[in-house]
Amino acid sequence: MPSTSSRKLLVEGDTDKRVIPFLMEANGIEWERSGRPVVCIKPYNGVKELLKPGVVEAELRASGLEILGVMVDANGDASDRWNRIRNLCRDEFDDLPDEIPEGGLETVHPETRARFGVWIMPDNRFSGMLEDFLIRLIPEESRGLYELAEKCVAEAARSGAPFKDVHKAKAEIYTWLAWQDEPGRQLHEAVHHRVLDPERPESQPFVNWFRHLFKV
Repeated sequence: MPSTSSRKLLVEGDTDKRVIPFLMEANGIEWERSGRPVVCIKPYNGVKELLKPGVVEAELRASGLEILGVMVDANGDASDRWNRIRNLCRDEFDDLPDEIPEGGLETVHPETRARFGVWIMPDNRFSGMLEDFLIRLIPEESRGLYELAEKCVAEAARSGAPFKDVHKAKAEIYTWLAWQDEPGRQLHEAVHHRVLDPERPESQPFVNWFRHLFKV
């Protein structure tokens, strides 16, 4: 089995790092083999740190690299986020598309032959983040409760709750999680215990991108 350092996924933070293994395991991917994860997930302290000039480029040139993935939140605009990544990698690739493919980017570095992939949460098209992706995994029988959580968050905002609008999905999903049995699970725990349904069809485009990119 290749060294996990030869297969890396760069993510914004620890929440992403914790969620992905449980999501993949629930979709039939054996996460640990011979006591090692199939992919090394490397968290950064936010998207600004991950997308600093030189970071992704250095990872692409790391000795022994076979596969590198980058997963970031769209936040306000997926197109803007893609343009930022595309510009950072302009000296490494001369054929990146103007728009990220709907199913995520997969390409090969022209010199090192390392595989390179990009996914912009939630779906490479719309604004949002990991939490927007996970909201799509709420089971049908709990959708009514989630709608109530949306209303509560909207009322809290009108009453002066200081969360930023870009973090509205975080406020909503954590409100909904506070009403579950057990209350207040973290996102990775909700996936692991199937409070969120990791096998919903909405998860499959990302799962398929990950599976194909990392050959697992």
